[in-house]
Amino acid sequence: MKSKIFIPFLVILALTVMALAGCIPPTLLPDLVPANPPGMIGYCNVDDSNNLIVYVKNQGEADAPVSLVKVQFYLASGVQEFSASIGPISAGDTQSVSFAIPTGCFNPDCNFIITVDSGDDVNESNELNNTVNGTCIG
Repeated sequence: MKSKIFIPFLVILALTVMALAGCIPPTLLPDLVPANPPGMIGYCNVDDSNNLIVYVKNQGEADAPVSLVKVQFYLASGVQEFSASIGPISAGDTQSVSFAIPTGCFNPDCNFIITVDSGDDVNESNELNNTVNGTCIG
């Protein structure tokens, strides 16, 4: 009877020692962040159709699955919020998604907040860098 209890205890003890000694490799995770392309200021990249182009970079060490990106536009009449799906994004890669800028956003400037992984569906190495404030000067 002792051997049935003793063997699982030894396995648990061995795994604990290996973990404390750093022998078990860490889990590699994605890390999604809003990206500001070179030359862009305030995360403002607007195309010819008046769409805000949002870039999402996976700066983590593992691929990221499909996730949601949210943009909240601040208007005189209140906040307008839009969401879109993006991904999957391989480690080190960047993808873009566009959002129509609502009428009245440029009053005189267009202020917005970008949140990547807005549904908190992706287990990331850093969950605190998913949101940025942006401005397009009117």
